[in-house]
Parts: sequence; C-alpha cells; structure tokens
Amino acid sequence: MSFIYIHFKGRTTSPWHVGLRRYGDYLYTRDDYLWGRGIRGPVLRQLWRTYCPKSDAHDGVGFYPEVDCPKCAMALDCPFWNLRGTDDEGEFKDKPRLIITNLYFKRDSVKKDRIALATLSEEYRGVVEERAPVFIEYIHEGAEFEFEAILMGEGVRFSDQFISAVEVSLKFLGWGGFCNEGFGRGEITYRKYGFDSFEYGVIEPLAKKIMDKVEQSKYVTFNISPILILDRNDGGIYRSILEEGFNDKICNCINERYWQFYGKHIHIQSKVESLGGRARTMKIQAWSRKLRERIPFEGIGKELTVHFSQQIDAEEAKALALARYGVGRYKNQGFGSLNTL
Repeated sequence: MSFIYIHFKGRTTSPWHVGLRRYGDYLYTRDDYLWGRGIRGPVLRQLWRTYCPKSDAHDGVGFYPEVDCPKCAMALDCPFWNLRGTDDEGEFKDKPRLIITNLYFKRDSVKKDRIALATLSEEYRGVVEERAPVFIEYIHEGAEFEFEAILMGEGVRFSDQFISAVEVSLKFLGWGGFCNEGFGRGEITYRKYGFDSFEYGVIEPLAKKIMDKVEQSKYVTFNISPILILDRNDGGIYRSILEEGFNDKICNCINERYWQFYGKHIHIQSKVESLGGRARTMKIQAWSRKLRERIPFEGIGKELTVHFSQQIDAEEAKALALARYGVGRYKNQGFGSLNTL
C-alpha cells in the first residue's frame, strides 16, 4: 500500500491556547481552526526526540536537519527525516510523504475563558518589573476537534511511528501555546483508510456536491483556510485574484494536486471562465522553519468563487475536491486548503 488516509478525532483535556492576536498583555486564542503547522511541529519534534541520536546529546544542541540528517547513517529508516519535508515547500513538487491539514474545533463544544500567568519572558517585562503577568484567553477542556493526515509513497512505511508521535505529543507534551504551563493536552482516536476507501468515502461525495453546484449555478465557492500563497512567475506572491496570471496559476496548482493523488494529468482551465468572490489579502503569524522564528506570512484569504463556462466532468470535480488538502506554497503543512461552501 502506497497511500494511507487517517481521520483523527480528539478532545482537549487541559486548557488550549491557539494564538490569534495580542493586545499589550492580553493574548487572544483562535477557536475555529489550527492549521497543519500547529500539529506538524510538535509531532515532528516528538519523532526527532524518539529516533534521532543527536537529540540525546544535550539541551539546546545545534541541530540543522538539512545539514545533519543527510550525513546520518540511519537517515533512510528515520521517521523524522522521511516525514519532515523541506524548509521551503513550493507549489510544484513530487508526491508528498506527509500532509497534515483541516483541523477544526467543533464549535458547540468550545467554551473560552481567561487566566493571568506570571512569566519571566523578556516579551512581557514592560508590564511589571521582573515578573510580568500576561492574560491568556484559552479554550476549556472538553472541546472536540478533528483533523486529517495523508501519507504517500515512502511515507507510508512510517505510519505507525507517525500515529504514535501524534498520541504521545498530544497527551504528554501539548499542542499550541504555553505547553510548558500545562496547556495543549488532549486525547485522540483515529481511523485509517486506503486510497479506494478514501476516494469512495471522502472525495467522491465532495466531487458530486461540486458537480451538482456547477450544474445548477455555473459556479462553486471555496472557503480558504488559513491563507492561499501562490508565487508569481516574476517573483513575489499574488496578493489579489485580479492580478494578471492568477487564473492560470491557481488552475495549474489544482491540476498538480490531482496528479499527485491520481498520477494523471488534467487541465481544468479549459472549463474555468473567471474567478471572483470575497477573496482579499491577509497576513498571519506563523513559524518559519527556514528562518527559525515567527514571521508574517502574506497571501489570499476569505472566499474564492470559480465560474465555469460549461459543466465539469467527474475527474475535474475530483481535482477541485482535492483542493481541500491544500494547493500552492506550504500546501502539505495545512496552508491553501479550499473547502466548498
């Protein structure tokens, strides 16, 4: 088997903080989603701690995967190295080994509150000398969430280690912010499917919904989560769907995602008439593996409406359905997820 789809369902067992924004000494939390990077980081960290001999050296060891891992004799059989991906995952790549995306909280299970914590962080010392209280908005324990993971090709060999890292990191180490203060713990269950079951149970129902919508209205609208990052051919990124070349670029990214899953070429631009919707430029703060710090990521968010000149066929509808699992830059890390409304 060269494909495994895993649907995880979990429940928080401690407060959770998923950074949204900060005003002075008050930190707000998200309660809608936590994109794939929020899961990928702690899971990969757990794999590194478990399987990398260098992780036993000492705290704060100088470790650079792109430099150290290729030199390691165990690299070919190391779950961390094989599932890590690259620092700068662009739009067009070979089949990915790991995709993590679509983590959503069940809204009616989410309750929020706030708590004051004392911290020695330099970031907050301007509030109170030496020990600064910071007010944290958090999600109560008992909130329900779910997310999806896909392993392909060589990544399938490490599915058991990946699942174990998800369970251990969530139960003992925590996800999100303030894990050292006891935040971010939870319990989780999962179900695994092969490609045929994934196609029949997930993709085909989405594709039928898209085909019915196009037949009825000649358009379909997608919600973008969290942002869509597409590179311009002349450098930089697209900040508007009205920029020249955006139509072809988004279509090519959807075509490429279809090829990664099905190994066949498709060209949906022959049916796409125009793009519209409430799409707008957005910025979010996220961790850069390349720079090893939090930086702003800019792209396109909100909603994207695709208008068609004629009815699409079943394979074209599947290509659009697969956009749920990310298109564009950092698509394997949870960015660029297009979900039909």
